[in-house]
Amino acid sequence: MTQKLHDSQPLSGPRHDGTGAPPAARRALTWAPVFLALFALLALLGWGLFRQAGGVSPFGTNEGPLQVETLQKVAADFGGPLYTPFRGQSQIQLSDLRGEVVVVNFWASWCLPCREEAPILEQTWRRYQNRGVVFLGVNIWDSEQDARAYLAEFDITFPNLIDERGRIAVEYGLTGVPETYFVTPDGLLSRRVIGAINRTTLEQSIEAALAAGGAGE
Repeated sequence: MTQKLHDSQPLSGPRHDGTGAPPAARRALTWAPVFLALFALLALLGWGLFRQAGGVSPFGTNEGPLQVETLQKVAADFGGPLYTPFRGQSQIQLSDLRGEVVVVNFWASWCLPCREEAPILEQTWRRYQNRGVVFLGVNIWDSEQDARAYLAEFDITFPNLIDERGRIAVEYGLTGVPETYFVTPDGLLSRRVIGAINRTTLEQSIEAALAAGGAGE
């Protein structure tokens, strides 16, 4: 006996939801940003492992024109071990510095722009350290031996934290080194500087952060 097909019976084939795109395409578009973010994270962590193994590459350095961005958001908290003790402590936490302006500088010993700004950072730190300002270096994609040699070469006296696996760099959306962030006394990011910072930009950014939080008065 032959079974008859009714006109109302749907035919097999791809289904659409009225948007014009099949479900597979819509799923791909939905997950695309996630895959891109994951790829960026893996690339950053892979580069960190490459650096720890002794690899050398210009990738990851901000060598172009200086870029200054104004921000207004809560600074993500982070912490870790220090290369040298600060205020009697071998560990530091950003949130413990609340009430002070914090200049967070991401650097690496193999980064040429970092070497250009290092003397400026140290000189400015010495002028502002008694005005409610703390400089906090974050060393990334580096070996401890090379990092310590760099700190000694430039006679760096402000605290420097070890971000061995690049976790803090990922949290802050780092594009490369050097990058400098300014945190107001109430814990807000006020400015981001991409590239080797100059003295004028550094001092102006500190003064703006001091004024925003009422510190240093």
